[in-house]
This record gives sequence, C-alpha cells and structure tokens, in this order.
Amino acid sequence: MTMDTFQYIWKQGIAKAAADVFEEIPSALREKYSVRMDLSDDMRKKAYEEYEKVRRIVRKRYFDTGKDEENKIDGHKICACITGALLDVRILNFEILEEEMPVKIVYANYEVAFLAAIYVLYLFLMSDFERDGRMDCYEELKRQSTFVFPKTNPGHDSYVQGRIKTLALNDLCGNEFDILNFADMLFWIERYNKEFLYKKLQIDIDY
Repeated sequence: MTMDTFQYIWKQGIAKAAADVFEEIPSALREKYSVRMDLSDDMRKKAYEEYEKVRRIVRKRYFDTGKDEENKIDGHKICACITGALLDVRILNFEILEEEMPVKIVYANYEVAFLAAIYVLYLFLMSDFERDGRMDCYEELKRQSTFVFPKTNPGHDSYVQGRIKTLALNDLCGNEFDILNFADMLFWIERYNKEFLYKKLQIDIDY
C-alpha cells in the first residue's frame, strides 16, 4: 500500500474512528485523565510504518509464496493489519492515575483499533459495489452510513462491545494479536452486511 492510499484510509477510516471515540468520552473524563488525540502527520507516518511492519510479518509468516505482494493479502487481512498496527500505535493518550480507571478510558485505543478496521472495511465494500455496478447496494449502504451487527442475548455485551473487550483483554494479558482470526471475523461481518442489504433490496443471494 502506498502512502497516498494510506493517507486516504487514514483520513476516512482511522482518523474518523479516533475522533468518534474521543468525542464519545465525557468531557469530565477527558479533563480528569488529560485525554489527548494525536492526528498529526508524524502519527500518520508512524501508523503507516507500523502497518507496513505488521503486513510484512503476515506475508512472511503466511503468504510468502511469490513476488506479487499486492494480490496475496485481501481486504479483510489489510483491515486486520490496520488493527494490529493501531494496537501498538496509540492515537489517544491519557494520564494513568493511581485509582481504578474507567473502562471508557482504558478501552479507548482498542475501540479505535476495532472501529478503524470496520470503517475501512465499509469503504472497501462501497468500492466493491461501485466496481461491480451494484449501485442499488452502493446507495443503500451509503444511506445506511455504517455496518449493522448481530444482536446478542439480553444481559450480554453488544457485539461491538464484546469485540473491543476481547481485543483489550488479550492485549492486556500479553496474548499475541491473531491477524487471521480477526480477518475471518471481518469477513463474516462483511457477509452479514451483504446479506442484510440483499434481503432489504430483495436481491437473490448467489454465493
């Protein structure tokens, strides 16, 4: 991925995710914990370098089968690599006080890492619909403006909250981020949303 492409992904996906998470933190908590958001050019370059490092590791470990670097990793794995990079590059910074930290603060960067992948995957699906001439799906997804997620059982975390909590707990426990498993989850999120759109538009599912 070139820096120009990453810059678009940064602006439309990663930075948007960070801004959304930052805005959802109550102002009192932002002030108390000195929460700061870094969307500088230096941070963008740092995130790009980290993404490239994660992508190279994934290619070497799982897909080092030839010279064609672009066609070996699909969009789901690209999004998973973005999440992996953002687990190491913290866009939201805060002061750690000697007290129990609110979950909203502790999980903030994990929320950014998850949502960034979702936002970029959304952009990829929009692009796929446009490329394939499925403007009915394109326009409906654009109107929807986001992905939908499966409902969970009453009393349980929402689907999104559960995924963010899983990212956080695995990282805080020192477990290695599983790129392939995360990419597989993104594939099913995309498929769930395709089927949701096809059903809404009364389109026969042919896959």
